[in-house]
Amino acid sequence: MLFPLFGALILSAEVEASTPRFRADQSPGTDEQIAVGKASFAMCAGCHGIEGEGRIGVAPRLNSANYLAMTSNAFLEETIRVGRPGTNMIPFGASLSDEQITGVVAYMRSWQTLPGVELNASPLSGDAETGKRLYDDICARCHGGSGAGYSESGSGTGIGRQAFLTAASDGFLRAVIRSGKDNTAMRSFSTDSPVAVADLTDEEVDSIIRYLRANAW
Repeated sequence: MLFPLFGALILSAEVEASTPRFRADQSPGTDEQIAVGKASFAMCAGCHGIEGEGRIGVAPRLNSANYLAMTSNAFLEETIRVGRPGTNMIPFGASLSDEQITGVVAYMRSWQTLPGVELNASPLSGDAETGKRLYDDICARCHGGSGAGYSESGSGTGIGRQAFLTAASDGFLRAVIRSGKDNTAMRSFSTDSPVAVADLTDEEVDSIIRYLRANAW
């Protein structure tokens, strides 16, 4: 009678082992890189918190399980290197070496507890006019009317600037809107989640992205 249970446990372990924790573009780094990154993260902690917990109105949370599962190393490295003009995120390319930047990302990646999310890279559907209506009704209350976030007295981060939208892929934006960001005010917009704010269709999500890209500043 124990065999079916034992077999099920083995199968469960095999399935878990076969599920990659990281996507191909989410290299976890070596222990040495993580150690370098932990030391270098001291430059980030003043805004993002000692353990990446973020500070509302100052800098977003980085230690978020599903956020890390959605982001690529290249996206994180580029953000650290060039910053986000017009925000508190200054460029660190002159302050940190390439080795240190790689280390910071490796340190952040060590927080990741969820398997890497496969992003939907298909062409956008929807239209910017519909996206504006949805943005004004749903997104503006936190991210600001122009997407400036904190600097517009919003409780959410800035998502309307060209620098952010150039770095963020459509697949990444789709994933964030769909699943939200764990342990932050950015909740899901899909009823697949028990804490969803609304249930947006794929076309509506794409329309919001089209609106943001058409009005990036």
